Amino acid sequence: MFARVPDFLDYAHLELGLAATTREAYRLDLDAVAAACQALDLTLDDLGPDEVGRLFLYLKDTRTWSPATCARCLVALRMFSRWLVLEKVLVRDRVSLAPLPALWDHLPDVLSEEEVELLVMSPPPGRLFLRDRLALEFLYATGARASEVVQVGLADLMEARRLVRLHGKGGKQRVVPLGSAARRSLDRYLAECRPALVGPHAEDRLLLSARGRPLTRQSLWTIVKTAARLAGLEQRVYTHLLRHSAATHLLQGGADLRLVQELLGHANLTTTQRYTHVDGKRLRDVHRRFHPRA
Repeated sequence: MFARVPDFLDYAHLELGLAATTREAYRLDLDAVAAACQALDLTLDDLGPDEVGRLFLYLKDTRTWSPATCARCLVALRMFSRWLVLEKVLVRDRVSLAPLPALWDHLPDVLSEEEVELLVMSPPPGRLFLRDRLALEFLYATGARASEVVQVGLADLMEARRLVRLHGKGGKQRVVPLGSAARRSLDRYLAECRPALVGPHAEDRLLLSARGRPLTRQSLWTIVKTAARLAGLEQRVYTHLLRHSAATHLLQGGADLRLVQELLGHANLTTTQRYTHVDGKRLRDVHRRFHPRA
């Protein structure tokens, strides 16, 4: 039945309109499930809640998958199983009876505002300093995902560069504001750095590599990692950490939860609410430290 995965991915593209990156992630997930089923001597006909549990314990142990990766994989498997029933390849769908793995069983890490400031100021000096600083500013100022930041084109800068259009998951777009610090970095980069980087394959993207090509997510990750090392930050710093930090700092500053949901492009408010737990932890810590009866 796993031989039908290419047909399922065509269906996901043509009927469901799923983005190419999502379809590729589902393909890899279903390949992993197929290998695990073979190792455990299971077929799709066998997969009910108990068997799915065995399957993901195996994947977690052999591939060191996180709960979030397991959850995404289970979503892909559910969709595939339902499609097989629709195509009359499977008689019934029992995979959907399996619960999703518990997500966010720990609070997301965040940087303090002071640590963010230190990080943004720490790219190595040289030809690409202004680009690297803008990349860091963009991640924090917009709360965008790394994939969204590297896709920003010049045409996505709007209202005298006060707004930027982001291309999110599933082809969804949203417009978010740029703060004054990000705009200053943007103006300097466009005036002093980008013209020297533009090459024939720039594709009108905002952030470019040293060779004049669109910056990749891997390069963006390297920029963040290098700046964190130079800033002397002890905790592990990665691109999504700036997204977590932006959301948490907005809520700590009094931003409305639904506004933060809109800025981050979350389809579900529950996803955004996890950041209130981060802020709640901070409040509990302060209460414990300073309240006379804590």
